[in-house]
Amino acid sequence: MLETISLPAVVCERAELPIAVKCYSGFKLNERPLSFFLHDREFTVMDIEGSWFEEDEAGNTKCTCFRVRADDGDLYLLGYDEGSDSWSLRRIWRLGARS
Repeated sequence: MLETISLPAVVCERAELPIAVKCYSGFKLNERPLSFFLHDREFTVMDIEGSWFEEDEAGNTKCTCFRVRADDGDLYLLGYDEGSDSWSLRRIWRLGARS
């Protein structure tokens, strides 16, 4: 007999919002995000699920990206542009979204 499992809907939203981020700075400045602010709320980074560098056509690092799980259970893609010393929220995966 097969068992049916109901999974929550996943909603992915594109975003290009400047955000404020509290960071750990160890070996280098803004090494990894610890928390970020969105709509007057601080979200704590519970886990960094992935990180990578995006480069321009010449091979220069354009942005450092972090896919993080916040304390609300959702996933967020944060981008750090070292050249302008700015952070942006690039994408949100709402894992518990209701259809």
